[in-house]
Amino acid sequence: MKIHPTAVIAETAKIGENVEIGPYAIVEDGVIIGDGSKIEPHARLCRGARIGKNCRICSFTTISGDPQDLVFDTSVESYAEIGDGTVIRENSTIHRASFPGKATVVGKNCFLMSGAHIGHDCVLADNIIMANYAAAAGHVHIDSNVFVSGGVMLHQFVRVGEGAMLSGNSAISKDVPPFVNTFDRNNMAGINVIGMTRRKFSRGEISEVKALYAKVYATPSARKNALELIQNGEAKTEAGARFLKFFELEGRHYLIPKDCEQ
Repeated sequence: MKIHPTAVIAETAKIGENVEIGPYAIVEDGVIIGDGSKIEPHARLCRGARIGKNCRICSFTTISGDPQDLVFDTSVESYAEIGDGTVIRENSTIHRASFPGKATVVGKNCFLMSGAHIGHDCVLADNIIMANYAAAAGHVHIDSNVFVSGGVMLHQFVRVGEGAMLSGNSAISKDVPPFVNTFDRNNMAGINVIGMTRRKFSRGEISEVKALYAKVYATPSARKNALELIQNGEAKTEAGARFLKFFELEGRHYLIPKDCEQ
């Protein structure tokens, strides 16, 4: 363990083996840091921060800060959990959950670039990349292997399906289906074929997801169309089944391409 003498470490903090904590870093009461993690100079780990193994928390980042919620009771005990192998670059912020005993979660092997923001009660799965100044408002759920480009803004309570590619400066206030490309404001353009190829999906799986996308968006009634496709057993691959399953939730607003709305 290598801790700089100017770092401020609470007595109740639990620090694993081979952890590095740089100059002027702050580790507050009850913080947990897993083995092999590195906390860079001036980083702040507020109470409720739980850092996994082999993470890197860069300078001027704040983990487990209070939610940006006007009615939040700061006496609530809640958490912000960072999965093993995740890198949080400089100036990023991740807020703890707003409910007692709950956690804002960032999964394993994620990479948040500088200035990224994760709001309270968000849940990010594994292998997610968020580029510079991308932000997720409260209660956003992002599935695995999503790429969130620079400057993307995600509205509160939005869901983003696995393998989606959100292009730079997108503004998203509706649920994003798996494997799609988004751009502009609540618009999308087909399937993220490059992303699926890199993840070693077969040609058959990619072709099926593309075909199901076309059928789901044959009319603006995307959820209705998806449920009919499920009922008819249209999905023959696991990827196709996961694409359609995303539409099962009632009461959601699903992203629809602008050309489909017309």
